[in-house]
Amino acid sequence: MKTRKYTIPCLGPRNLMLAAMLLGVLSCANVAFAEIYGDSAHGDATGGVNRATATCDNWPGGQCVTGSCAHCHDTFDPAICGADPNGLMLFAPNDNPTLDPQTDNFCYECHKETGCVQTNGTTNYTYSKNFGGGSETFTTIYEAFNPTSGASPSSHSLSDIQDYVAGAVGFSMDMNPCMACHNQHTAQRNFPVTASGLGGVKTAIRRPIDNESLPYNLWGDENYATSGHELIKKLFDQYGITYQAPYYAGGFDFEPANDGISNGSNLPNFITFCNDCHGNTTVPSTERGRYLTKIDWGTATEHGLGHGNAFMGDTAAPYGNDSTNYVLCCTDCHEAHGSENEWLLRTTVNGTEVSVPGPNQWMDFCLACHTNLQPHTTPWDTSADCSNNGVCHIHGSFF
Repeated sequence: MKTRKYTIPCLGPRNLMLAAMLLGVLSCANVAFAEIYGDSAHGDATGGVNRATATCDNWPGGQCVTGSCAHCHDTFDPAICGADPNGLMLFAPNDNPTLDPQTDNFCYECHKETGCVQTNGTTNYTYSKNFGGGSETFTTIYEAFNPTSGASPSSHSLSDIQDYVAGAVGFSMDMNPCMACHNQHTAQRNFPVTASGLGGVKTAIRRPIDNESLPYNLWGDENYATSGHELIKKLFDQYGITYQAPYYAGGFDFEPANDGISNGSNLPNFITFCNDCHGNTTVPSTERGRYLTKIDWGTATEHGLGHGNAFMGDTAAPYGNDSTNYVLCCTDCHEAHGSENEWLLRTTVNGTEVSVPGPNQWMDFCLACHTNLQPHTTPWDTSADCSNNGVCHIHGSFF
């Protein structure tokens, strides 16, 4: 990861003790060093954190510069410094999910619309819009975790995430569940798709299992040939399978950058990332009242290493009807936070806008990539449902 020196701008000569304290905080485990934080989306001196009410002694006008630590940590408020009622000197409670898991979260102080404390607000579109070129649905992380639009909206459960990672990946129950997938001090702005300088792309994610051993590591910024992209890169050699990016809506370029790159070299390896949790049988689901089905991206999974064009009819462009087998990436079909569709399914797939369940149940979703869905009964009607309530189609496992 490339680093640069970052000066803490809000400390004046009368705050040497506070400076020492803050630098000590930046040196603790799971908290980034200053030079790393300066490269993050939050620490960016132009477009980073900027809470209008944050104040810094001895800074012109008493206002901290954009990206300053004091926009999240009230190091200059004696009430906070002395009592620290919110923990970690945060300006608001770092609420953990309880009875209302999706609305109580420190991150929502900025990542929402109404009541957002970030100057000029914060906009976070869905994967379908940013990286698939689809229509706008949610505009904030808060909306995505609390979807109210769509026939059958869905979202990840923050409380379930916290319960799982606290027991399985070494997190504390006091952690903010967003930290399971993100490191707030190192996460980069990942849209638009931008080269990292290391051979990968700028990325906002960190693998859950990296929390303790590699807390500052970003997933997907490393070189395509030698890092987390290795799984995608070696698929063809190992299994006779390759990765083909879907179309970006409105043309014949490809996700996620709306350009001619289609081999996954500009895409973090979300297969490995998501399977840190979803590759296990002990992930709880309050919504389903059970543990989630383990996703095994192995040879028995038709959209994983076992994918084959001949299995379910013809495939639409850019997936050719030849002898090539294709593996899919999780984000080709799913949103990370929430969706207007059930099962976190995207609203734009392979350049096609879809609603699940729609007038034809899941047919419209499947037809974004498949053109001839045999051996199912045709013609399709409103009762046809590829998922059959999750019995027939579970990430390609038909039985």
